Amino acid sequence: TGRPSGFFGSSTASMLTPNPSDLSRTDGVEGGETMGAIGDSSALTTAQLTTVAEIMVAGAFFSTLGSLVIITVFLNSPELRKSFAFQLVFGLALAELGNSFWPYFFMPREGAACECQAVLLQFFSFASIAWTGVIAWTLEMATNTERKPGGPSPSSVAAAVVGIGDPTRAPDVRKFHVAVWSTSFVLVLVPWLAGVYGPAGAWCWIDPRHGAESHALRLVCFYLPLWCVVGFQIRTYRRVYLRLRRVASLAAATAAVRADMRREARDRDAARTNEKDAGLETSAVSSVPDATPAGGGETAKDEDEVDVEVTLRRLLRRLGAYPAVLIVAWTFPTINRLNNYVQGSKTGQGDNYTLYVLMAIGMSTQGVGNAVVYGMSGAVRREAAVLLERWTGARFWGSPFGRWGRGSA
Repeated sequence: TGRPSGFFGSSTASMLTPNPSDLSRTDGVEGGETMGAIGDSSALTTAQLTTVAEIMVAGAFFSTLGSLVIITVFLNSPELRKSFAFQLVFGLALAELGNSFWPYFFMPREGAACECQAVLLQFFSFASIAWTGVIAWTLEMATNTERKPGGPSPSSVAAAVVGIGDPTRAPDVRKFHVAVWSTSFVLVLVPWLAGVYGPAGAWCWIDPRHGAESHALRLVCFYLPLWCVVGFQIRTYRRVYLRLRRVASLAAATAAVRADMRREARDRDAARTNEKDAGLETSAVSSVPDATPAGGGETAKDEDEVDVEVTLRRLLRRLGAYPAVLIVAWTFPTINRLNNYVQGSKTGQGDNYTLYVLMAIGMSTQGVGNAVVYGMSGAVRREAAVLLERWTGARFWGSPFGRWGRGSA
């Protein structure tokens, strides 16, 4: 073997020409059966592969912590368990927790451990991506008040199935769990039945040494669905952004109208007071401050108006971060796998150490990024502070941790 790993690996001709030195390597396995280390399938040195794997382990550690915080808060908060939005975030946290486990195998040798790592990577990485797509679709359905002629669309039918937009019943998150986990299982099963799991650089995944079949499965089972979800998120959040910006403009206009009405009411009250107390200078002077609401005069707003505007502005800022997590996490992995294929086909060596490092850094950001963007809302931070106070007896709500952020967009 001795072929480089990559998105589309080496050419078929090079696969059919084994390296004699590799054929003679037995690695201590009885009967001369080859059972090489994961580095035997890559052109990178063992030290380089170790560095890449260590980056993944460091990222996995923080992903595990972030996911556990969200899961713990969800399981211990009755209010958050009632929230359909956070039920979706809980599903995403479960996927990210599972996705943080496979780097801990740390460069396993070919065999059961390698195959287990490949299965975990494929299953939970895709599940995490699928949950972000579900959240985007849910937000699209929740904010879509337009009804086009010509009958219901497939999206509206699917929304009706899970109960989104139906005020008579709560949405059923279990249907999303069935869809995400079953789809992830199918995409794991296909490469497994094809027997293509094996070394793929610093970890195990779909082994490119199996030729065109493994190259096609890498594309169909992961990278094509990944970038379809990214494209769907960009399209969806752009539409949601435009809708919410209109709502924010309407909220600002409504607040301005109410402010005008309050100002006119104060002017009328002041005029009536002046007429009643005409000639009494002290009464006329004292009546003006009394007619002005404390804490802001004409610029004072109802608390509900302030909360609506602040919440909308926060949500508008956050919308761009949702697809950015996947783009940051998977741009360099995609470039690296494409480089593996292109360079591997031309030279037989498609591994580039710099690209592998950038790939590992990018993939390491997904778990932490999703935990921060989707999970660390004001409601979660408040519940976490309450739990810490309950478990430790220390006061956290008055600390910067407990005060950080307001509300949950």
